[in-house]
Amino acid sequence: MSGASADGRTGAVWPLAHHRGALVPKEAATLPMGSLALRYGISVFEGVRLYHQDAGGVVPWLLDPHLDRLRNSCRIMGLDESCCASVPAIIDELVAAQGIDADGYVRIAVSAANVGGIDEAAESALTVTVAPAGRKRWLAHGEGIRLAVSSWQRPSDAVFPSTAKNISAYAGPRLALAEARQAGFDSCVLRTAEGLISEAPTATVVLVEDGRVVTPRLDDHVLPGVTRSWVLATARALGHDAIEDAVTEDRLRAADEVVLCGTGLEFGPVRTVADRALPGWPVCPVTTELVDAYFDQARGRTAPTRLDWALIARGAR
Repeated sequence: MSGASADGRTGAVWPLAHHRGALVPKEAATLPMGSLALRYGISVFEGVRLYHQDAGGVVPWLLDPHLDRLRNSCRIMGLDESCCASVPAIIDELVAAQGIDADGYVRIAVSAANVGGIDEAAESALTVTVAPAGRKRWLAHGEGIRLAVSSWQRPSDAVFPSTAKNISAYAGPRLALAEARQAGFDSCVLRTAEGLISEAPTATVVLVEDGRVVTPRLDDHVLPGVTRSWVLATARALGHDAIEDAVTEDRLRAADEVVLCGTGLEFGPVRTVADRALPGWPVCPVTTELVDAYFDQARGRTAPTRLDWALIARGAR
């Protein structure tokens, strides 16, 4: 993918965290063993990419919609959303204190730090870290993902709200990913109880069918992804139809192109689905167009696509 050549890797280690109001070594950014975060998984988070700009310096990519989603997750999980307002200044502080001038990954967590039982009100603690992060091998080396369709399911919103980016929501997808890798696949997608395609463990699945961009509906227990919203909006700006729709396994296997996308992954073009080669691989013109636009925007060469959080979080509770 031509837009992804610069990987930003430096071999640097950035040792500081902003934890509970102070800069500390990362190893000191801890929570009590009996905290609600560790006992009951009450901790929400966002991952934000930090991109080096062609003109110099680094910028957190699409920070505002990430913070809007973080606030929404806090509200759902009973955490204090007011700390989110300080995050931009904290990122600037971590960048300046560590002399960061390369691509990185910012993790922003709001956790229930107090010790107590399951009915205890949460006392929120904010933790922000930055780690060096370049391209995954899918973009760095032009590899294609071998994708499984997992027997594991994404729970319905009656079980756990899909719109909350809470750490407990990743326990099931982690098992699905481990099972897929043991079977020789690189990643997997989970289904709904009705058998529809939902999402990958840490990414949105996107199909290209005759030039049209398609992604599963939020109603199919999909996290309202920031990159997902960017892809839909940018595909339309590039002249493609882009829709949310019910996606079956047969439809996934028959697509011209399939790509996984998300903040940490960026883009992972798919080579095979359940051991069936995709007809368009390795020529993926729409995916390549989106990747080029993404890095042009992330590097500051062109203006970023405007995102509407109300559309990203449609149906949030």
